[in-house]
Amino acid sequence: MNVKSIGLIANINSENAIKTAEKIIKKLKEMNIEVIVEKKLAEKIKWKNNKEKIEKMKANLIAVIGGDGTVLRVTRLLEKSETPILVINAGTVGFLSEITPKEIVDAIEMIQKDKFKIEQCTRIKAKINNIEVTDALNEITIITNRPVKVLNLEVIKNDREIIFSGRADGIIIATKIGSTAYALSAGGPIIDPELDVLTIVPLCPLKIYQKPIVIPITSKITIKIKRKGSDAIIVADGQIYKEAPLESTITIEKSNRKTVFIRLKKSFYEKLRERLIKNV
Repeated sequence: MNVKSIGLIANINSENAIKTAEKIIKKLKEMNIEVIVEKKLAEKIKWKNNKEKIEKMKANLIAVIGGDGTVLRVTRLLEKSETPILVINAGTVGFLSEITPKEIVDAIEMIQKDKFKIEQCTRIKAKINNIEVTDALNEITIITNRPVKVLNLEVIKNDREIIFSGRADGIIIATKIGSTAYALSAGGPIIDPELDVLTIVPLCPLKIYQKPIVIPITSKITIKIKRKGSDAIIVADGQIYKEAPLESTITIEKSNRKTVFIRLKKSFYEKLRERLIKNV
């Protein structure tokens, strides 16, 4: 890949991410690479050259400095773009990250020599009563809108098969990349990145035999918010919240959008071992 321009985005609430951004800009300028800085970050570091909103960034690749929350926000705002994203970890766990700040020069050189892989990650979208409300990279979670109350749910696959029915605190529908996020903490399986599937993870079900299940990414999932339970809230990637009152019907399907990441030397399982032993 001929890297002539890089869009740079950082978590502006993190001093570490901001300082890292300043160091990376200096290195990229030394490499004669055009840097387009996200507007709010540009204000923080007093950058007066090329700057742009995330939604309008046009570059050969996007470099994101921060943790997984920053990455999820950026992928949502890059709604009409499939520009490859390189994630530089400046967060806590960083399951979505690829390199550390110290590895940026080596990473760019590897990318310019085509020594990298592209990982296309399927997103999922949610509708409430047939009106599309949001999409997500990691997961869409349906939870009760009142603490300590439970939902009364019915989960149906492809309009035919009931795969869950009963009371629970909620349910997580996770993509393969989201299998190492909230779904993992809730007892779901880790999905190999070569498998494009969905994981359905019940949250504290009253029926103790209700366990996580893995289904094809092409499946249509219908969730009915039934009476004798609480109203629900849909949460996409922990960032977008939509209300789903009693008797709502939620459908979750594969989105037409994809998020594209640049992957370099480390294997999925090598990164997994590193991140799972971190003290978080």
